[in-house]
Amino acid sequence: MWVVDSTPVECGRSRETAKRSDLAGWAEDGYCASHSRYFWGLRPHLVCTLGGLPIAFALTGAKADERDVLLAMFTTGPDLLATRPGQTLIGDKNYFGAGFEAAIAGAGIRLLRPARKGEPERAGAPFFKPLRQIVE
Repeated sequence: MWVVDSTPVECGRSRETAKRSDLAGWAEDGYCASHSRYFWGLRPHLVCTLGGLPIAFALTGAKADERDVLLAMFTTGPDLLATRPGQTLIGDKNYFGAGFEAAIAGAGIRLLRPARKGEPERAGAPFFKPLRQIVE
């Protein structure tokens, strides 16, 4: 069982810092819903085991879509999934969409995530509450 998540890393607060920083061109303006604020920085993405062993990672600008980054991580290292058929991946509500879920299923991954507002309860719902702190 693997877990996936990303987190914002603020690289500066002032507009002047953003202009002069060596990260200009890499870091971007983004929004962090969990902290309810905008930030200028990067977003590391991590797929790891429940014990914390890293499986795959990526570092992107703040605006990168988590779903696209996850798919790119798996297509960049195709042997990662070839040796683990039927892998289960737990993510948060942001890993949604019919096209995304079809692509993940096509790669042989079983995706477990909480239901979004208005969706019926999904498979694996009893696992999410106790695992939420581990994922974070």
